[in-house]
Amino acid sequence: MHVRLLIFPLIFVLLFTQFAVAQGPTVTTSELDQAIKAAAQNRQKNLDDVRSFFSSKPAQAALKTGKIDYKKVEQAVSTLSADELAKLSAKTNQIQKDFAGGALTNEQLTYVIIALASAVIVLIIVKA
Repeated sequence: MHVRLLIFPLIFVLLFTQFAVAQGPTVTTSELDQAIKAAAQNRQKNLDDVRSFFSSKPAQAALKTGKIDYKKVEQAVSTLSADELAKLSAKTNQIQKDFAGGALTNEQLTYVIIALASAVIVLIIVKA
């Protein structure tokens, strides 16, 4: 009888600790910190890619042709969400590759840059 009185509490304690451990955090603070740092670095890289694209000589010439103020584009790019910025960065990187590879002419590049800059500005206007 005394053995039962000792075994039941022991089983209860063992089961309870298993449930308590299972309810603990699944993500450590260091993992969360690393994820936040990686996201910030990724956003900064995308932002740098887009800024370098729009500040290049062909892009500046295209913006002047389209009568689009570079400062407005710069400000608009800074306010894009991480997803929008990632998509824009991918597009600008692809355009640079196409232009360098000869797939785009100067005229086509001008139209593409004007369209991208206009889209960025419209996105910001729609958000506001």
